[in-house]
Amino acid sequence: MNIKNLLKSREMITIALAIGFIIVVGIAQPNFVQFSNLARVLNSTVILALLTAGVAVVIITKNIDVSVGSTMALTGIVAALMLKSGVSMFIVIPLTLLFGGILGAINGLGVTIGRVPSIVMTLGTLGAYRGISFMITGGHSVENIPSEFKKMGTTSLLGLPLFVWLTLGILIVLGLILSKTKTGRTIYATGDNITGAHLIGVPTKTMTVVAFATSGMFASMAALVFLAQIGSISNQAGAGIEMRAIAAAVIGGVALTGGVGTILGASFGALFITTATSSLSFLGVPGFWSDMVIGAILLLALFADSQVGKRMERKRLQARYQRTAPPPTASNNHAATPETITTGGAVS
Repeated sequence: MNIKNLLKSREMITIALAIGFIIVVGIAQPNFVQFSNLARVLNSTVILALLTAGVAVVIITKNIDVSVGSTMALTGIVAALMLKSGVSMFIVIPLTLLFGGILGAINGLGVTIGRVPSIVMTLGTLGAYRGISFMITGGHSVENIPSEFKKMGTTSLLGLPLFVWLTLGILIVLGLILSKTKTGRTIYATGDNITGAHLIGVPTKTMTVVAFATSGMFASMAALVFLAQIGSISNQAGAGIEMRAIAAAVIGGVALTGGVGTILGASFGALFITTATSSLSFLGVPGFWSDMVIGAILLLALFADSQVGKRMERKRLQARYQRTAPPPTASNNHAATPETITTGGAVS
């Protein structure tokens, strides 16, 4: 099996696991697979799927973003305050997305211009953005969101919540951008081999900033969904969700080594995690078991990611050897062997 097929199989395994998990729980609890309940599961997946998609773009560039939960809280609080003050939601929505993009770009600039490792940079902004949220709210929730905005959270189309359809469309667009456009190809090139990509003219620093800005923007989308679904927000919103987003991306086949993964796989990773947690709750399993299950799944995904990374590195080394090794020559009526090529000695 070559690397391309191996990576595709990881996505297919994730998709099969998500569907299989639903079937197994449905056998144990038939009510779980009722259309109305599955619609609720999909609606619950929206926030995690948006966060996972943004995180996946960053991971593809061989970076990490652990600040998306705090970004979601801060942008959501700012959006809620604007809505409460009477600003039209048609102005609030684009301003919130812009604000999220700026917060994400700050991470990207710290990584590229400041040369701060992404895990350190985003850990710093995780605390900073959460602290700013607390300062703005004074530790209190922002409530009484206008009903016209909350109405979006209860609107359905063809039996599914409106946000499910909107999120599906957004994820398809992002997936096409990554797979079919020059920008997408340069993002993959940046994560696959940043030095080589820079040498052939790829604006690697710009692409890294774009990836982080995308992550911030998708976190702000998740914040808007959270506001519409819940109707309020606090400075603790999204606490810890960044770990689930990273887990979903890795489970969905996005390699931590960079340059590998798709939005399709990451989205099904989010669906799998949401289905797992929802089904355990549906079966009456205590909540702490959900975290343990997700942790175990993440460890398995990290192990698989490590094995894929090792196999890809072996393939690269083999390809490099084939390009650089001199052609075999015959000496003293003996054919050259790999030992001859690598040591320069003759076979006796």
